[in-house]
Amino acid sequence: MNEKQTAVEETPAIMSEMEKRILRSVIPETEPLPYPSKTLAMSIGPDTEEFVIPEEDKAQVLRDLYPFATPPEINETMFDIHENKRFRVGDFKVIREENRNYLVSPYYARSGGMVIDWVSEEQSKNDGAIFFCGSKDANAVIGSSQLVQ
Repeated sequence: MNEKQTAVEETPAIMSEMEKRILRSVIPETEPLPYPSKTLAMSIGPDTEEFVIPEEDKAQVLRDLYPFATPPEINETMFDIHENKRFRVGDFKVIREENRNYLVSPYYARSGGMVIDWVSEEQSKNDGAIFFCGSKDANAVIGSSQLVQ
């Protein structure tokens, strides 16, 4: 038994458990994407499945899977609040868990940044709270706050 297996058995942690709970309320169960997948080794919890998406398909996948009103541009720079680093949106990953396809940051395996943890360059410079709004589903509720378009 290796160190990772021992740690997982002792502490059944799941990467980004809270974010997944929130995203389940706005992302329905769907079929897997039509791309090959590979195992993504996680720093916490069990490994996951990552889709291998060709660069030429990434803009469309981003538009299809982005759970909020207006997706960022593929060449835009966003900030991952878990990793505390910037990344090019087109470097996103898509993982498959809970019968859902989740957009995650390129740093997901290390620190758990999911699409809900992406903020703009401008938002990353603010010290105040970050509010997420603009769900594609006008009736989506996160916590006790109604998402507005």
